[in-house]
Amino acid sequence: IEFSAYQLFGSVYCTQACLPSMKRRGTGRIVFLSSQAGQLGVFGYTSYCSTKYALKGLAESLQMELERENIYITLVFPPDTDTPGLKEENKSKPKETQMIIETSGLLSAEQVAKKIIQSTRKGSFTCSYGINGFLLTCLTCGAQPVTTVSEIIYQSLFIGLLRLIMLRVLKSFYKLVKKAKQIP
Repeated sequence: IEFSAYQLFGSVYCTQACLPSMKRRGTGRIVFLSSQAGQLGVFGYTSYCSTKYALKGLAESLQMELERENIYITLVFPPDTDTPGLKEENKSKPKETQMIIETSGLLSAEQVAKKIIQSTRKGSFTCSYGINGFLLTCLTCGAQPVTTVSEIIYQSLFIGLLRLIMLRVLKSFYKLVKKAKQIP
């Protein structure tokens, strides 16, 4: 749970430290690094997913509060990123978690960084990766801000179909978890 608190409050404290300067300048962009696990509950990641979900609430609320100050938020949802930290985590990651996470692939830190820069320059509220990221971002859009007409179109017209696709994906994840328990 300490790790989880660090995940959330690290973002909160950094934001609190930067906001006064951004307000004085009358502009700014805050980037919150969540995860695809902040859009979908994942076996073995209960603590991690909870804090990443919390970042979404923080980002949405702050965006509403700070837009009048010309300060904007980008919320990033990368899949696993090839870092030394991930290599260490993989040593003790449950096999069920690994099987689910692998469906979104592995990106290099450079790929993740490039997309973050691209999304912030474009002024996007969200930054997602690949087809799984697109699917999750559309399905978890709720009442989050939109920054392009294409987002409105995707989210409005395709949400029903995407939900059906996601239900199929979820069913496969549940089967993976159940099957992994049966294998000694």
